[in-house]
Amino acid sequence: MIKLLQKKGDLRVDLPPVWKIIQTIFKEPATTHASPLQLMKKALDNPIGSPRLEDMLRPESKVAVVVDDLTRHTPVKDLLPGLLEVINKQGVPRKNVDIVIGVGTHRSMNQAEIDERIGGEVAKTYHVQNHDARSPDLVVMGEVPGYGPVSFNATVARADIKIAIGSIIPHVHNGFGGGPKNIMPGICDFNTIRQHHMKNVLHHKARVGIVQDNPFLEETIEIAKLAKMNFVVQCLVDTMGQIYEVLAGDMLEVFYQGIDRQTRQLGVPVARQADVTLVSSYPYDEGVQIMKALMPAAMVTKDGGAIVLVTELMEPLPDFFLNAVKKVRADWNNQGKANPLDKLRRHEPLIEGAAMDFNMAIILIISIIKRFNLVLVGHDVLRDAAEAMGCEYSPDLNTALSRENARIKEASVNIIPAGGYVFPIIPEPFYLLEE
Repeated sequence: MIKLLQKKGDLRVDLPPVWKIIQTIFKEPATTHASPLQLMKKALDNPIGSPRLEDMLRPESKVAVVVDDLTRHTPVKDLLPGLLEVINKQGVPRKNVDIVIGVGTHRSMNQAEIDERIGGEVAKTYHVQNHDARSPDLVVMGEVPGYGPVSFNATVARADIKIAIGSIIPHVHNGFGGGPKNIMPGICDFNTIRQHHMKNVLHHKARVGIVQDNPFLEETIEIAKLAKMNFVVQCLVDTMGQIYEVLAGDMLEVFYQGIDRQTRQLGVPVARQADVTLVSSYPYDEGVQIMKALMPAAMVTKDGGAIVLVTELMEPLPDFFLNAVKKVRADWNNQGKANPLDKLRRHEPLIEGAAMDFNMAIILIISIIKRFNLVLVGHDVLRDAAEAMGCEYSPDLNTALSRENARIKEASVNIIPAGGYVFPIIPEPFYLLEE
């Protein structure tokens, strides 16, 4: 019997008897008895590569706190009041403190979502804003070779003390998220985000868990450094999504230390690819974020093999997104049209003007269905998604396994119980599409 993680209760099923498990790609969760707030207070007392936050603040300081949005699982509501208390104790009035939600090119959060994200009391007491990547008020803070002027959120740019709260977790192209990624794309301008993502998405080192020579990550860092962040608070999570440590201090020193710890906590060496990979999108269960689990699955699956993605997605994917997937698939298959791959080689988005996470998800989906037999398993809302993507849909895992067993009688299998957190460490480069 195998187990895939889900928020509403783990999914357990028996594999076809002739199938052979190569590996369950998982790490046992860390052990901690401290709350996220307790871990943060310890981190604030022991900053990495930085003075204590208290020593940076003056009563007249203008402070901006950047927090990640609802697509991430940082417990902002648990941490933010404790951080604000530290700021207030240094005599900084509340009117001098702004909270900026680093949505990047994601949609803005509504008031109910903001209340849930940062806490209703904090939302009522402090000025809170969604970052707008297309705002005419963004402030140029420098240049990066190949990009030209780079702009950031005006509130953050003009603050005396700039703080970011996030989580250092595996990221499908950036290697790891959190740290500098809270800034780029979090509070950066749309054109820079667009250019960065399209320029680097196809590179074979722009993969989950890869840090060395990853241009996606390297240029994220170079851009984020222009924002001159003073201090960060970053959570580390285990395979179950529980916070086992919080690091605070200098943005890059915290980020690199966090990567080292998260590689030990979440990275799993995998020597062999399988005929079939079963993967849960856990902890992602909203929108196109569920597609992030496809990258680690693809990295451990043979070409022509099957990826079975189990997800708890309950709301339909946006019509705009599904129609865009259909269009890109049709263009790719129509020899009379320009191949979308040519657009990617020119560093152009497949869907001009759309949010970058939509474009990145489409690129990943197209890459997967060209190389693997993809099966979506879960709620009926996935039926339309499967049709648009040109893949299979199954209402339950047993049905999906029966179908695959008919196709591949004696399949080798890799299992990824938590595709949003755990990542494979593989011996050979993994190419998403032809480069």
